[in-house]
Amino acid sequence: MSVVSRILAVVVAVCGMACGLVGLVRAAALAAGDVAWRPPHWWTALIDAPASWSAAAATVAAAAAAACLVMAFRQLRGPAQPAVVRVGDVDVKPDALARMVAQRLAAEIAGLTVARVRVDRDGKGWDVVAVVDVPPLGLAVLRDHAVDVVMAELERATGIGRGRLTLDVRRFVGGGESEEDEPRQRKGLGFTRPL
Repeated sequence: MSVVSRILAVVVAVCGMACGLVGLVRAAALAAGDVAWRPPHWWTALIDAPASWSAAAATVAAAAAAACLVMAFRQLRGPAQPAVVRVGDVDVKPDALARMVAQRLAAEIAGLTVARVRVDRDGKGWDVVAVVDVPPLGLAVLRDHAVDVVMAELERATGIGRGRLTLDVRRFVGGGESEEDEPRQRKGLGFTRPL
């Protein structure tokens, strides 16, 4: 999301909160009883205007609300990943590279389940984030092995094996727990290691 979009979203949110608070204060004052609070002139002019003006105002308000929803979803989704990254004379698709890294991690490391992988270009190397389920023992060995696997795969696929690997452990699996206990093991951890 660009800086202009963020500023616009903040301005719209502040204006919406201000309007909501004014409406709340007005409703509380009218509920108190002895207060006569007339609507502002622009509101009565809009209500008394022809139906086409009211429809146009409603359309503008609906478009503003839809724009706010789109910006909110874009903010939650995070930055868009480029479809192609130029590496020297070669175009590399980060999504395809992420699938290759995920397959290699799952094939090379016993007991590791890869939930998702994201690969981004980071200066002269790669920034790899992998969300995984792991066995509860031997995390240090698993981390070192994962670094070696990812570095080798990136080197093989792109010629660049430098960068950073972030392993987010979503949950621990196996280790003598029953299948019923497994979904409750949601506590995870993350560690980052340069490649």
